[in-house]
Amino acid sequence: MNTNSPISGAGLAIGFGLVVLGAIIFFDATQMQVPPTYAKVGPQVFPYFIAFGLAVVGAYFAWNSWTPAARREIVAEGFDTDWRALLVIGAGLLIHLNILKPLGFVIAAIFLFMCVAFAFGSRKFLRDGIVAVILALVSYLGFTHGLGLQLPPGILAGIL
Repeated sequence: MNTNSPISGAGLAIGFGLVVLGAIIFFDATQMQVPPTYAKVGPQVFPYFIAFGLAVVGAYFAWNSWTPAARREIVAEGFDTDWRALLVIGAGLLIHLNILKPLGFVIAAIFLFMCVAFAFGSRKFLRDGIVAVILALVSYLGFTHGLGLQLPPGILAGIL
């Protein structure tokens, strides 16, 4: 095993890219105009957590890519990429983006959940549908009624 193997350039690029993205989000969060009605926890807290998480993950990627290949973590070694699953999820995301406004968040989220479950190999459509409906409704109600953030209701506007 050669411990003097080359550095992973792709891993370094991803790692540094995530660190830069975290720094941009952190800087952007510091520029937010926060009304004085917020006590200690305001709308800046979540972006700070995201920025910190991106920076930590990016630093780990960069460090792991810099170490010799013999000590690198190898994830999914020997497994081929499941291009069909990737295609199904990608198509589901594109369709989700296009139906989100006209049909609403709940229906779009159910559709996306079903696509991802199908791509991961699940063929229990009734169970997946029930879980998707529950998760989509809880998310929608939590955001709109719990946090006061308006998600598109779509065709279910009078019901939700």
